[in-house]
Amino acid sequence: MARFPLVQADWNFWPDGLDAAAVWATCAALGFDGVELGVYRPDDELSAERRAILEHLVDRHGLGVAAVLFSMPPERWPDGALASADRADDAVAAIVETARRAADLGAGVLGVWPGADTAGGPDAWARTAASVHSVAEAAGRLGLMVAVEPKGGQVLATTADAVRICEEVAHPALGVLVDTGHALAGGEDLGGLPAAVGAHLVHVHLGDSGGDVEDDLPPGRHHDFRPFLAALAATGYGGALSFDLYGCVASHQLSGVEATRQGLGHVRASLAATTEPMA
Repeated sequence: MARFPLVQADWNFWPDGLDAAAVWATCAALGFDGVELGVYRPDDELSAERRAILEHLVDRHGLGVAAVLFSMPPERWPDGALASADRADDAVAAIVETARRAADLGAGVLGVWPGADTAGGPDAWARTAASVHSVAEAAGRLGLMVAVEPKGGQVLATTADAVRICEEVAHPALGVLVDTGHALAGGEDLGGLPAAVGAHLVHVHLGDSGGDVEDDLPPGRHHDFRPFLAALAATGYGGALSFDLYGCVASHQLSGVEATRQGLGHVRASLAATTEPMA
């Protein structure tokens, strides 16, 4: 059986109104190995008061902060973010401050979703690369790996885009966050993703999609994840698998707990059927 740490993203419970104490208790009850934190603004989600609460919950439940995702949706960054001539410096500063606070909490991975960078333009790619390099430099000094998350409709739209920027920036602290739901919505081959990313793979978000990039459905709803998990094991990937189910919870299709239980059931059964390669 292949083994990966299974991590739950706290934002999967936000639409249900669960506070941090309820999130940690739920994750412990469901048997997760850690928690991933969603951050829009470090002074909100990672304020000194909230960090103290989180540190207490980590000790109480024995569940660490495995990763932090800094998200830049268009509604919060209407003028763009990493690719913006006007806002790139602000975006980098916010991400670096998030990295500092994430490192204090013991996280090893900082995911970055540049969702506000939806406009192309002749300089968008170069500015994104320069911004990502600055983030990787700062995060690397803090002992963090940065994982950029592609999504359709953005400057970094596909898995290939994320791999390309990693190769161009060529920083040892930079890698790719594969979101299976985003990839499936873009028509990418689920089983081929691990090999396509290769050594650049740093973090994984698990979600299913019937074709809409915002689906965020439990794994197994539309696709069998056994080929993906087998391919992942074959690459020697040593990171975590984190569930991203926000879309289906926010649209009230399922509660966070219901969506998580469905996804966990499929993933655990798929992992049990996956043979780990011989060392």
